[in-house]
Amino acid sequence: MTRRPPRLLFYSHNGVGVGHFRRQLRLAEAFRRHRPDAELLLITGSHAAGAFAGPLGFDYVSLPSIRMVDRYETWEPRQLGLPIRELMRMRADLLRRTVRRFRPDLLIADFIPAGPYGELLGALEELAAGGGRAVAGFRDIVDEPAFVRALWERTGVYEVLEEHYAAIFVYGSPVVTDFEAAYGVRGELASRLQYVGYLGRPEQSAAPTRPRAQPPFLIACSGGGVDGGALLTTFIDATRALHPRLGGTRLVVGGPLLADEELRALRRRAGRARLEVSRFIPELDRHIAASDLVVAMPGYNTACELLSSQARAVVVPRWGPSLEQRLRAAHLERWGRAVVLEPTDLDPRVLAEVIEAALRMPPPPPPPVPLDGLERSVTALEALASGASATVGS
Repeated sequence: MTRRPPRLLFYSHNGVGVGHFRRQLRLAEAFRRHRPDAELLLITGSHAAGAFAGPLGFDYVSLPSIRMVDRYETWEPRQLGLPIRELMRMRADLLRRTVRRFRPDLLIADFIPAGPYGELLGALEELAAGGGRAVAGFRDIVDEPAFVRALWERTGVYEVLEEHYAAIFVYGSPVVTDFEAAYGVRGELASRLQYVGYLGRPEQSAAPTRPRAQPPFLIACSGGGVDGGALLTTFIDATRALHPRLGGTRLVVGGPLLADEELRALRRRAGRARLEVSRFIPELDRHIAASDLVVAMPGYNTACELLSSQARAVVVPRWGPSLEQRLRAAHLERWGRAVVLEPTDLDPRVLAEVIEAALRMPPPPPPPVPLDGLERSVTALEALASGASATVGS
């Protein structure tokens, strides 16, 4: 019997920004490059997924969007006026029907193994009934460890992982987080855990640094753009306080979720400054790789882009409710990869002084963590999918 190409389904709930969807998108793109014959489908709650549409070689299913109210436990509709219980039933039904019709060999879930309010559980049961397997993927820093362990105990995450998941991928390194110890992944579950490395761009990390004789290229960005308006506004004002001889090019990227009114306000503010304001740039990582300095919020994907480049960085972590960005910013600063500016210190003149000082620094040192997570993840996913398809076809 001829074995059909691998069939993978990537799930991301996306209740805040676009980080989970972007991580899944990168994995799907990498798998597609490795196996052009693969049949890939993304299913996501990101209402900005369409901004990433292009010649991807695969398709996606959009779930009605939700918004996180507190730290990973309470959610509300983002757009629709339905009661949250009805909306979650709709999402759960879409997930289960997608698995039933698509019949994936492998389902890759990002960050919340059961989905908000357990929306993914029915789909996982459908997957198992069809002989498929599931992988749970996590960024290396979930949140403050004691909070995460209590949350996972309270919401049954450990039981869901034990019952439904063949593998647990950590998109990072134990140098940053001992995932087993920090988040209570013990016993048999620990044997399923793999550190696959950061989902970076290793080939860019060796790119030559832009000579200092050229005008500096500065970028300000804030991930999805849900809460980055204050940072971007301060950057625009800070560019006016930079030394006139600095010159160069400045780019502000608002993010696909930046509100229209905020985008218009940024463009009005930038009217007399020598900078460009864009809502979204599909290949922002390549712009970062070509830049001299980046001002950003240090989410996981942005950290991967910074570590994959030789750009200097000034990072302003989100104040809360999650502590993830604050913990990640501390690592970047310790590695000599970024200067950390507290949100309470966001002032145009202060930021201008920090930018000028950062530009005078030597190039950042090589990253102390592996950036080949895409390649290693693809290898592991292919092996897991092959085993599942062999079971399905037997």
